[in-house]
Amino acid sequence: MAREGMRYWRLKPDARLVPWIHCYWYVEPDPQSSSAKPNADRHQLLIPDGYSELVFRLEGGFTRWRVDAPAQRTEMRASYVIGGRSHSVLTHTVGGLRLAGVKLDPRALRTILQIPLTELRDTTVACADLGLAALMDLEDEIANLASVDRLASVFDRFFLRRLTDEVGEEPSIARLLERIRATQGAQSIMAWASDHAVDARTLERRFVARMGMTPKQYARIVRFKRSYHRLGTHGPGERRTWLEPYYDESHFNREFRHFLGTSPTGWLSEAARFRTTIADHLLDGEVNG
Repeated sequence: MAREGMRYWRLKPDARLVPWIHCYWYVEPDPQSSSAKPNADRHQLLIPDGYSELVFRLEGGFTRWRVDAPAQRTEMRASYVIGGRSHSVLTHTVGGLRLAGVKLDPRALRTILQIPLTELRDTTVACADLGLAALMDLEDEIANLASVDRLASVFDRFFLRRLTDEVGEEPSIARLLERIRATQGAQSIMAWASDHAVDARTLERRFVARMGMTPKQYARIVRFKRSYHRLGTHGPGERRTWLEPYYDESHFNREFRHFLGTSPTGWLSEAARFRTTIADHLLDGEVNG
């Protein structure tokens, strides 16, 4: 897909990895676009989606900040890991940027890093700071690729060595995740814990260690991202479709403002100001795939 001077790829993992890898992706300037000039100024709004992420910086850099904390900005000029993200972020890029990444189940990332994702909750960590030679070798291999056509096979080889039959499951967490997804995030976490005779604090601690966020944060993301996708697909004329997981419209409006920093009306009327190309491209593959 090419848009706004950039080209985006969403690549499928090997079938054996599908339980743990959502997709691979790649982004670079579009050489055929007049807006792909070196000094092009771009903003992107990235909404949370419940996945962990590995992001390999191949060229250029960008500034990143939380929607609810615009004064706290971070210059991203190295490859990094996102353990679990429960808030939206804005990015600002000036000039050419090439990135390759992986969206994966947080439990798979925990297996690769061999640390609880509690340590990566709502934060980014440079790959170099993790001290994993395998990740640094993977970064070098990706950087030396002559074509994006080989990217999926490089990622497949890396993850097949580390994930097949190796991701440790916590039965209670797996059951809760299944229920949250089945109810589109409407499941009460306290009610689920009570029904399954699980201590709520213990459940939360184990969930955060494996998912990088609390069960309530994860349910909130699941609930919002499907409604957000439906709003973008069906527009304001089909309120019942995108309000389905919520108690009422005011509840949805509060959630929308929390994740996007504006109201649904503001987002629809000023879509050009809220560029969500990358998030929409990846989310479309999840919801429709």
